[in-house]
Amino acid sequence: MTTGFQTPQDAEDAFYDAFEAHDLEGMMAAWDKSEDVICVQPMGPVLQGTAAVKSSWQAIFRHQSKPDVEIGHVQWFEREGLAVHVVQEKVSVAGMPEDLPPLVATNVYRLAEGGWRMVCHQVSPPPPRLQAGRIS
Repeated sequence: MTTGFQTPQDAEDAFYDAFEAHDLEGMMAAWDKSEDVICVQPMGPVLQGTAAVKSSWQAIFRHQSKPDVEIGHVQWFEREGLAVHVVQEKVSVAGMPEDLPPLVATNVYRLAEGGWRMVCHQVSPPPPRLQAGRIS
């Protein structure tokens, strides 16, 4: 049995490291193994279950150059085995305009047997108004 991560932040670091490296095995190691996991890529449909989540990341890794991802934490909380991180993702990929505003992601982690794992990753375009790189 694969173990989870010691903290939600450890799971988040593994998730973004796998994203930058196009490491599908590492990506799926960050996710919980239950079928109630949910992933919503920017402007995409709600994907539920490990197979759908894996397929989505497989397609991204196949069709996109390896990105550089900068994360800025906006807000987070942790209570009773659940952690929610709201972050800004500044993703840059070769050939993309560099002045794109950051995306807004909500990452949810659950403490289960063996440690913390991601159960939800939802990414949205930024709100219409950003001030000094922060959500207003």
